[in-house]
Amino acid sequence: MDLEKLSEQLKQRIIEDCDISVLNTDGFDFSDCTIRNVVFSSDAQQERCLKNINFKGAQLENVSFENATLENCNFDASRLSRTSFKNCKMVACRFRNATLYWSDFRYSEINQVTLEGANIDYCDFYRAIFMGVGIFRKSRISNSSLYYTYFDEGSTLRKENIAGNKILQQNKHNYRKFLIDWNTYGTGVRKNNQQNSISDWNPQNSLNARFADAEDIYKNLNGLWMSKGFLGDANWAYVQGKRMERHRMIAELLHEKSNIFRKLGIGLAAVSNLFLDLLFGYGESIRKMIFTYILVVFAFAYIFYASYEISLPNYIYAMGVSFKNMVAMTPDEVKSISPLIDFLNVVQTTIGILLTGIFGFILGNKIRNQ
Repeated sequence: MDLEKLSEQLKQRIIEDCDISVLNTDGFDFSDCTIRNVVFSSDAQQERCLKNINFKGAQLENVSFENATLENCNFDASRLSRTSFKNCKMVACRFRNATLYWSDFRYSEINQVTLEGANIDYCDFYRAIFMGVGIFRKSRISNSSLYYTYFDEGSTLRKENIAGNKILQQNKHNYRKFLIDWNTYGTGVRKNNQQNSISDWNPQNSLNARFADAEDIYKNLNGLWMSKGFLGDANWAYVQGKRMERHRMIAELLHEKSNIFRKLGIGLAAVSNLFLDLLFGYGESIRKMIFTYILVVFAFAYIFYASYEISLPNYIYAMGVSFKNMVAMTPDEVKSISPLIDFLNVVQTTIGILLTGIFGFILGNKIRNQ
């Protein structure tokens, strides 16, 4: 296709089934066009640069910008489906209020991008780099891979941008769909990697490793948000990362072949992780901390009330005794009864002091985060 034919199609606002990768389209206005099965750039090209192109409100389906440099291109309010930006360098491009669906951003360098209000679904940002001030305000990222995605200090990505407060790897069904359908584009033919070759890849192995991937993603987000002072977001990512760590250890027990001693170590670490989550929320949950404190009071009250060595009038009274023990005010009713009761008093008082210290830490952390 030459520029004359392209201009004729532009008048009809429909451009389809053509390769315009050798044409100079800088400054063209494709706004409100339907662009289908069009190649603007391909992997075979080197130093292809597209500047000041307007795609505002356009519908792009199965469009390739692969290996190109895009400067000051406008995709505001557009809808992109099966669009490839693989290996692209994007500078000052806008996707405000755009819809990006099943699109490929692998290995891309994205600088000074605006994604405000964008809906991003089933997109792959594997090894993508976001540099400069990237605006994500009110955008929603769902079912998209952020594995090995780098966000530098200028990125405004926040917890609220993660749709449903869950990343892709946490939904097994959607992740399987992503791995199989996305990586073949539904054709059964694998997509090429950065070296333009097909890597040795097995979807089941990726599914088995999904919690390890999720752990890495959350811990990277934790580091990003902590460095920027978004402490609430960082603490949320920390908790999610610890939970993914537990699921990863369970997956290792189920799928990896290792000796009994390694499995025992992993199992104990997983159990410890579970208890820290249930009892303290990894030091982030006041509600769980209070529940744990009350549980200890009730448990020791039952022990004291049921003991034949101690005479307490009722269980309510036993709860009062147990609570005083928690704050190191052991009542006379349970003093010097027997070595066993004295030991239980010491144990409960020690637990109470530890829980009070942990409670103070959590409370201080919550106040600081506000």
